[in-house]
Formats: sequence, C-alpha cells, structure tokens
Amino acid sequence: MSRSIGIVGAGAIGGWVAARLALAGNQVSVLARGATADALADGITIVERGAEQVARPIIATDPASLGAQDLVIIAVKAPALAEAAQTAQAMIGPDTLIVPMMNGVPWWFVDGAPLASVDPGARIAAALPIEQVLGCVVHAACRRTAPARIEVAMLDKYLVGEPGGGMSDRATAVATLLAGAGLAGEAIPDIRRAIWYKLWGNMTANPISALTLATADRILANADTRAFMLRCMAEAAAIGTAIDCPITESGEDRLKVTATLGAFKTSMLQDVEAGRPIELDALLAAPLEIAGRVGVPAPNLAALHGLARLMGESRGLL
Repeated sequence: MSRSIGIVGAGAIGGWVAARLALAGNQVSVLARGATADALADGITIVERGAEQVARPIIATDPASLGAQDLVIIAVKAPALAEAAQTAQAMIGPDTLIVPMMNGVPWWFVDGAPLASVDPGARIAAALPIEQVLGCVVHAACRRTAPARIEVAMLDKYLVGEPGGGMSDRATAVATLLAGAGLAGEAIPDIRRAIWYKLWGNMTANPISALTLATADRILANADTRAFMLRCMAEAAAIGTAIDCPITESGEDRLKVTATLGAFKTSMLQDVEAGRPIELDALLAAPLEIAGRVGVPAPNLAALHGLARLMGESRGLL
C-alpha cells in the first residue's frame, strides 16, 4: 500500500517493525540519532524462533531529509510521544497515515478535549491530525539485547482500526502491509475496545510490579495483592462499560491467562530496573481522568496510581 514508510522510535518494537517491513521489500526509513543511528548503520538483526535475519532500512538523522511519507509509524513509550510527534513533523504530509504503536490510553480515546493526563497542552493532538491517525494494539513481546539486535519472544497480532470505529480501506491496507511482513496484522471495527481490553489486563500488574520489584508469578501468588488487582480490574471494567468498551471476561479468568506466562517481568518493572521513564500516565492517570469525566468511582485505581506516582517521583522516573 505504501511507497514510503517512516519509523520513529528504534527501540524493540520500532526496530522489529522496521526490520520486518524492510525484509518484505518495502521502502523503510528509520529516524534515529547519535549512538543509535551509528549502531543501526550496519543493519538491524532480529532473532525469531532461533533464526537470525539482518535488515537494512534507510537510517536517517534528519526528518527533513526524508520528507513526507505515505505511512509514519511512531513506536515510542507514551511519555516520549509528544516529543516524537514534534520530531516527525517533516515526515507528515496532508496524505500521510499515522500509526502510533504504544501501550495504554491514547490522547484521542474519548470524545471532547484530548486527555490532559497523556497530552498536556494538547501538543500531540496539534502535531498528529486525528483524521490521519489509525489506532493500533500490539500483542507481542520482544526485547532489544543490543542497540541493533532484537529478540522476539512472542507474536500474537497487531490490531489496526479507525479511532471512530468501523472498517476502512486504509486500516485494512495497513493491516495487510503488516501481515505481509510477518507481523500478523489484522484490521478490526472497534479498536477502542481492543485498547481498553489490553489495558484492563496490564494496568494493575505493571505498576504493582514496579512498586514491589516482583515478577508476575509472585504477584499473583500473594492473596492480598491478587484481591487488590481484582478490585482494580472491576473498577476498570465499570469505566469501560460507561465508555462503550465493555469487558465480558471475569477478572479471575484474565489472571489465569497471565499466570500461564510464568515468572516474567512486566515492561514497567524492566523500565524501573533500567532507570527509564515509566508509562504511568497512559496506564493509570488517563483511565482515572476518564473515570472523572463519566462519574465512575475508582478508589482502588486511584490508590495504586498515587503509590506508583510517588515511587516514580522518588526515583526520578516521571
């Protein structure tokens, strides 16, 4: 579908997507700077199911050198999205499709003003025209083991959809592009529900692991922690019902799925251990802002947010 694809964010997900799309024969450019750009100059190595491949997308340090792209994928952590959106301006023309790949609640998620918790000052909304944006949910796990080496642990699917709902040719085209690159792309009619469902499953384990430094198996094995998670999940489900993102699964059934993953470290725990900024606003502050707008009480989520924010401030991670 695209003559040119620009990737902003050369971390694990961004690098993997760039490599896969390039290996599939697409014209892919990765925007990177400094040591990252130097490391990627000889290619991006991806390791999947024991097999190694090296992709050589274009590596650019100046977005103006790339010009407007047909598709821009922004694969950064939520706290970095505003800056990334500003950086990508030279790559975004009036016909450019924009696909942010991020965890948590995006700025556009509810009607009315952009969510201030994830887009203070509406900087993201100003930089990324909503009529050019497609929503995306990544169900996958990978890690960057070196600046230019990415190991893929799990790929389920990349879901793509219109923020306003319904199917569209452009969402189908992006999903087909991803699928053709081996990334299991799938266009769906309600991306908001998919975003909320993923959030419902990870908005508690992530901050609890960051607070306790415990792997998921230990969190689930603790009766008090497990009960607290279920209370938080019930509140999130009530918020979802109020915004037409109902959850039909029980909290216990969802935790059983999490338990099958074993003693894994959540992404937020990994960020804490590495001293990187945490995605607290997209995972908890935004749902609480939405709860306030729709009048749904969420005292357990508020307590979890308060504790995690204090921890993040104390460690300089916010």
